Amino acid sequence: MSTHPLTKAQRREVRKLAGLAHEKELAAAAIELQSEFERWRRGEIDVFVLNDHIHKFHDGISRELYKRYAMGDAEWSVASAVARNIVKESEVDPQILETLRSAIDFARQMRQDDEGATRGLQ
Repeated sequence: MSTHPLTKAQRREVRKLAGLAHEKELAAAAIELQSEFERWRRGEIDVFVLNDHIHKFHDGISRELYKRYAMGDAEWSVASAVARNIVKESEVDPQILETLRSAIDFARQMRQDDEGATRGLQ
């Protein structure tokens, strides 16, 4: 994964950054769920439809993010979050950033390849 091993303090910082990325992505997803609550309050959907949205949120994005950040490799999770601009490079200690650079670059390349493939299907 990394070019050289992280120190114990750096690993702790990487776990902290993974928690930050998890929080940022979960908050963005929760905003979407909040819009369904607003629709329910306005009477546009009934409580059963709202319940379905809550269930999909819990079993979908919430669970996916939990697995990515709490159960996955913290270094890769942070590298991927940096590549997707969830965590800014300025938020990462320069030595950690240097250690994760090849993984960040790889994640960026994967993202570009995915976007290119998606455009090719349209």
